[in-house]
Amino acid sequence: MASKKTYSNRTNALMYILLGVLFCIFKAGVLNWLMTAVGVLFIVFGVLDLIRGGITSGVINVAIGVVVLIGGMLFVEFVMLILGIILAIKGTIALIKSLKALNKSLFNILFSILTLVVGVMLIVSKWTLADGFFVVMGVLLIVDGIFGLFGKSITKKR
Repeated sequence: MASKKTYSNRTNALMYILLGVLFCIFKAGVLNWLMTAVGVLFIVFGVLDLIRGGITSGVINVAIGVVVLIGGMLFVEFVMLILGIILAIKGTIALIKSLKALNKSLFNILFSILTLVVGVMLIVSKWTLADGFFVVMGVLLIVDGIFGLFGKSITKKR
């Protein structure tokens, strides 16, 4: 008979694999699901608060839920745009500093260029970059789940 810990580990591994497959298939579309789920949860908890008599917390939770449902993806786009601008500025400043430095480090120059490129990509084509990120995360989750099924781990536990 399998121990409870083994069952839990296998369940977690299967969940990682399932989540990884979903990330690979739906890519950045997973954000839509996440925003919808978060919005619905806020509304449900708000309604439960209202039923229990917590008028203030209930109204606040319902309002947050409605805002997340209606404008959640707009918020994500705004955050990605701001992050892109910040990374582009940081990459530009780091590149200028790296080029002005007496000991020009190839690593610093390349990392500065990479930061600048990622920033510009987030500004110009944020969803393409987000799709790539979710595919990479999906593959990592699938690999971690497969290792978990066999009692291994990608990361060393200390």
